[in-house]
Amino acid sequence: MSKPHTAPAPEEQAADAGIDEQSLQDKLKDVIGVKVDDIGSLRKKVVISIPRASIAEQLDSRYDELRDKASVPGFRPGKAPQKLLEKRFGSEVGQEVNHQLVSSAYLAGIEKESLDAIGDPLVRVTVAEDRADVKGNNQSVDVEQLLPLSEALEHLKCPADGDWDIECEVEVRPEFELPELKGIKVSKPELKVAKKDVDEEIKRMNMMRGTYMPVEDGKSKADDVIVGSLKLICDGSTIKTEDDAELAVRDQRYDGVLYEGFGKAATGKKIGDTIKLKVTLPDDYTDVELRGKPAEAELDITQVKRLEVPELDDEYLASIGFEKRAEFEKYIKEGMQQSLDQQVRKEMRQQVKDHLLEQADFDVPEGVSQRHTEHLVGQQMMNLYRQGVPDSEISKHADELRLEASTRARNELKLVFVMDKISEENDVEITEEEVNSAIATIAARRNRRFDRVRDEIISTGHLRTLYVQLRDEKILEMLLGDAEVTEGAAPKKKAASDKKTTKKKATTKTKKKKADDKK
Repeated sequence: MSKPHTAPAPEEQAADAGIDEQSLQDKLKDVIGVKVDDIGSLRKKVVISIPRASIAEQLDSRYDELRDKASVPGFRPGKAPQKLLEKRFGSEVGQEVNHQLVSSAYLAGIEKESLDAIGDPLVRVTVAEDRADVKGNNQSVDVEQLLPLSEALEHLKCPADGDWDIECEVEVRPEFELPELKGIKVSKPELKVAKKDVDEEIKRMNMMRGTYMPVEDGKSKADDVIVGSLKLICDGSTIKTEDDAELAVRDQRYDGVLYEGFGKAATGKKIGDTIKLKVTLPDDYTDVELRGKPAEAELDITQVKRLEVPELDDEYLASIGFEKRAEFEKYIKEGMQQSLDQQVRKEMRQQVKDHLLEQADFDVPEGVSQRHTEHLVGQQMMNLYRQGVPDSEISKHADELRLEASTRARNELKLVFVMDKISEENDVEITEEEVNSAIATIAARRNRRFDRVRDEIISTGHLRTLYVQLRDEKILEMLLGDAEVTEGAAPKKKAASDKKTTKKKATTKTKKKKADDKK
């Protein structure tokens, strides 16, 4: 599952500053005060109190390091008084110590309270905002906000005296019991490759060797290619002309315009004929004034081309390493059966996932769910953009996309938590050899060197994703090994919409029966 991007974690921020994070975290764990309150489902308010002594200790430690390194006029290295150092470097040192204390105190706090937090906390800070008063004059107003830690650090100020209380909100991992993992009922679909399937595949493969040749005297057939002069007419004016336009004899989208009915209109036509078809200009047509308007397409045929496929003779079979056609058919059948077996295994894994999801009776953190929902919506909208769907259509279905994505996001997150727990309780691990083997397979399929593919996966941050995918596959195979498998077609679940339809039909039949009884 793809996860939404988050700000750098507290430990990463401490590492960036060159700080011994673990050492400081261990010290703070023994002295900080931590108060935890529930503020919603899987959401906690955490108030961490850093003692003044710890703040002073960190400042003194940082100034001691600075004294040995800093060049201060009039003083030998290591001899500059702290007050002078504070005057020259106070702002920089204060900010650095603030950052390291907040990050380390947060990590120490959640560890001290055994909170299984997800992602970064939201920290309560006071932010100055410019707002207009009743007379329209701008004035600075202090406003409390919850900000991600990376942003909150810029607004947090350590008090001049006393302890430092930091309030934040975190989402925590749900607590739940795993269902019984042995004996999951799984149906194994029976999929076999038939002779006609092999013949169709060989025909498809052989067509790739074909060449489109002119048809001089015959009429066009389905999937022929018609070449001609194309005109688009709208509101009585020709808005586009194109010589040597090529359209296949089937319904299609050409240059953004849907030619629905073109297959039927073009079948049986020959050179010299004109094909006329009513179309509708798309909502993203280049001329804004013409968007969505009806138009007429006229194609004057100058050429008809048809795919000519060479015979699959002994000479060609020998050129690809087969002495007889039967050997070639066997090779194709084995490859197709292997693909089918992979589909069967994929379907069986999905049944296990569905079972785990049905048993996952727990909530997921709202914030994580919302972020993942937006991530999925963004992916889907980008897919639609790349398919050429107009902006107006995408906007029209935005709410529907978000609703579907929300359900999918919650299900994906539930499976993430379930898989994590199964992995922990069953010690499922992926070795470096298994990761390298998967990368080698990817490299072979893409015809690239192993080291370059591995470097690319690491640099793009996808190594963790690959690890989780391999781990989940291992878990599913483990569960399938203990499953109760029956041969036969996979059971199809009735969708919610189907249930509503069935209920509606039943209601209609009941009403009709009552009406008949009255008669």
